[in-house]
Amino acid sequence: MTDPTRLVLLGGGHAMLPSLARAHEWTEAGVEVTLIDPQRWLYYSGMVPEYLGGVYALDEIRIDLRRLAHRGGATHVAAQATEIDAAARVVRTEDGGEYAYDLLGVDVGGVNPAVPEAAVGTKPIYRIRALAPRLEHVLDTPGARLALTVVGGGAAGVEVALNVTGRFAGAGRGGDLDLTLVEQSAQVLPGFPDGMRTYAAQLLRERGARIRTKTTVDAVDAVGDGARVKMVSGRDGGATMDVDAVLWATGAVGAPLLRESGLSTDERGFLHVGPSLRTPTHPRIFAAGDCATIPGLDLDKVGVHAVKQGPLLRRNLERSVRGLARGAVPSESDLAAFRPYPVAPLLLSTGAQEAVWTAGPLWVAHSGLLRLKHWIDRRWIRTYAPAAWGQASWSRLFGAEAASA
Repeated sequence: MTDPTRLVLLGGGHAMLPSLARAHEWTEAGVEVTLIDPQRWLYYSGMVPEYLGGVYALDEIRIDLRRLAHRGGATHVAAQATEIDAAARVVRTEDGGEYAYDLLGVDVGGVNPAVPEAAVGTKPIYRIRALAPRLEHVLDTPGARLALTVVGGGAAGVEVALNVTGRFAGAGRGGDLDLTLVEQSAQVLPGFPDGMRTYAAQLLRERGARIRTKTTVDAVDAVGDGARVKMVSGRDGGATMDVDAVLWATGAVGAPLLRESGLSTDERGFLHVGPSLRTPTHPRIFAAGDCATIPGLDLDKVGVHAVKQGPLLRRNLERSVRGLARGAVPSESDLAAFRPYPVAPLLLSTGAQEAVWTAGPLWVAHSGLLRLKHWIDRRWIRTYAPAAWGQASWSRLFGAEAASA
């Protein structure tokens, strides 16, 4: 009797969801499917800033990975993976578990580099929810104030800052929020169109936020229930701020697990994969989403690419499962190739009843774009979170709720 094919899905990121949602097609055919992820919930990155802005409830932005796995007949191992032994074809976890695989799919995302213990990181995305109770406590307490520093003025940091300032302004509590955005470049949103950068900065300043550019944070130390932020460059060099909370939104690097795997990675520690999302040296290993990089394609670590890669990852895992059943690993020519967006579009909520759309050098802000963003986000997540969105009406999918409303 032939042993069943063992498919291990390491990480339940955005690109892994199509594989999880259709895992029953593998398990019903006798394939053993195992999901390894220490978290039960995947928080959808496209909705998290508006969750902090009060537009969404917690259950509306998260996907139950354990439920998805069990519904498909897969086993969910709720443990942190610590080693990929590609030679032995084994994934090891911190609790001493060993999970042998015939085929491995990886989607563990990225991590913020050097997150201080006293700060809240944005990657992995689940960490950001720790900021929500502080916001809610202040908004629920008359006269309470919040001093918040956001370190990193890229898309993630700016969108969170816009939604938090919009939420306080909409509640009539704008004066109770002291928000500072720190960015080491000369302007916020580096790499985006000039007009868009100016527009976002103007919105933030109109809501009372301070923006400190050309500034690097040297340290964040815990002080009581808050933190002390020390800046070391720019006109604020040597200055310190005592704040209630710090959000660390400084981009991403590969998880240590990937760097230590012996697999080929780029200088930031992301796994090298080919157009098929398969690693070049180990044809039984695939990777997608933020944890992977395709040489020759300069793809930003944004959710649109992970979402687009998800169906392709599922398709190529399926072709590999079928190949292994016939006794052979598929050749690269037998696998489908990833075709990225010619110019990746990005929609950012602003905390008001409008969103900003940008692609390459183009950008525009409009109220209709917020409805478009909500329709895209809500239509996508309802496939994986039917309890929250399965019965949503069309008017709900196209809603124009905003943090400032």
